[in-house]
Amino acid sequence: MNQDIQNLVADVLQMPAAAITEDVAMKDLEAWDSLKHMELVVAVEQNFQIQLTFDEILLMQSVGAIENVLRQRGVAV
Repeated sequence: MNQDIQNLVADVLQMPAAAITEDVAMKDLEAWDSLKHMELVVAVEQNFQIQLTFDEILLMQSVGAIENVLRQRGVAV
């Protein structure tokens, strides 16, 4: 797992980084609501200097999915 993504998700969701794994998903966490999802999207865009598409934003329902979207964009993760 990419340390930058792990730390970014932990910061946005206000969770310990050690609790963030690729399997952590929006549907499983009360803290990861629609508002936090948009905060996470903005944080990913700013951190990796990219502009995500609507479809990519919808796909990012888990930490693993975030990594996949970034890989497809050619961002080293």
